[in-house]
Amino acid sequence: MGNYSEVEALLRRAENARILILDSNNLQFYHQHCELLPQAHIFSPYEVVLIPGWVHEEYAHHRRKSEYVASIHAPTIILEETDDYLPMLGYSDKKLLELFRLAAPFGDAQKFFNYYRRLEADELPDDWIQLFYNQGFSQKDTGGRITRKNAGEVSILALCFCLSAHYPTQIGNISLATSDLGSIKIKERILKECSNPPLDLRITEHPPISFLTTDVSLFRAVQAEIITPNLIPRLRPNARSSQYIEHHPDSTSSFHQHVLSNDDFVSMCRNTNQYSIIF
Repeated sequence: MGNYSEVEALLRRAENARILILDSNNLQFYHQHCELLPQAHIFSPYEVVLIPGWVHEEYAHHRRKSEYVASIHAPTIILEETDDYLPMLGYSDKKLLELFRLAAPFGDAQKFFNYYRRLEADELPDDWIQLFYNQGFSQKDTGGRITRKNAGEVSILALCFCLSAHYPTQIGNISLATSDLGSIKIKERILKECSNPPLDLRITEHPPISFLTTDVSLFRAVQAEIITPNLIPRLRPNARSSQYIEHHPDSTSSFHQHVLSNDDFVSMCRNTNQYSIIF
C-alpha cells in the first residue's frame, strides 16, 4: 500500500479538517511566482495537502518543482491511484471504476469504460487502474516524456469523492487547487450520481468542495496586502473564464460567469470588498 495509512492517521480522528488537493498547473503557477506568492500564504489555511500520483508523475522529473513541494510546511502526501484509493471505497473495484468513469471527460476514457464496466468485479484485471492510465487518455510526447491529457484532473476529482465517502464527518472542506473550468461541471455530475448504484456513496453537500484557482489565489493575495493590483498583469497575462459574486450596496448580490478581462480583474482587485471570487 502507498500512503493511505498516513492520511488515515491524520484524518480518522480529525474535526473539520481543511484539505487541499493540488493540480500540476496550479503547482506550476505557485512555483513560478513563489517570490511574490509565499508558500505560507498559499498553503497555511490547510491542515494537509494531497497530491494524486498522476499529478506527481507530471512534475516529478522537474527538480525545482519537487523541491518546492517538499518544502511545503503543511503535511504533504502523495496518494497513488493503484494503492490508496481503493481502501477509501471499501476495496470495491467496481465503485472506483465508476468513480473514474464519472470523473473522466468523454473520449478515450469512455471507450475504456464501455468495455470494462460490463465486467464483474472478479473479472477485472488486477492492473485495470494502470491500464486506464495507459489507455484512457490522449498522449503526447514532449521531449521524450509521455504526458496524458486530463489524467491529473480526473484523479483529483476521484480522490476528492473518495475522501468525502471515507471521512464523512472528519472533513470541514476540500479545496481543489485547479484552474480547469471543466472541473466544475464534472464535480456536479459526480455529486448528482454518487449516491446511485453502483457507487452508493451517500455523499451530500458535505463536506463542501471549493476551488482554489489562480484567480482566487491572486485575489486573496491582494486582500492580504501581499501583492498590489498593479502586479496583476504580470501574474495574469491573459483573460480567463471566471465565476464571481458582486455585492451591492443594498446587501443583495449577483452571480457572474464569463471570460473576465485583465482590466476588469484588476478593477475588482482594487475593490475587494465588493466581490467574492468563486473560480
